[in-house]
Amino acid sequence: MKEIVVEVDRDGKVKVLYRGFAGRECFEEAERLYKLLRAQGLEVAIEYIVPTQEYYTVRAKEKEVVGGGQG
Repeated sequence: MKEIVVEVDRDGKVKVLYRGFAGRECFEEAERLYKLLRAQGLEVAIEYIVPTQEYYTVRAKEKEVVGGGQG
């Protein structure tokens, strides 16, 4: 199941977590969300991005498929 969790702390900082997205799919969904927020007049500034374990697991599987037929 895909899920986007938005947390807002007392200082107004926002943390967005993407769960259930494969590989770069989370980055594509993030860009879609940020575009929607900007269209509503909200300023979106990304301070940092931390890929989740799901991102790396999928990337490793993609490398196996691509590299598996060579050699």
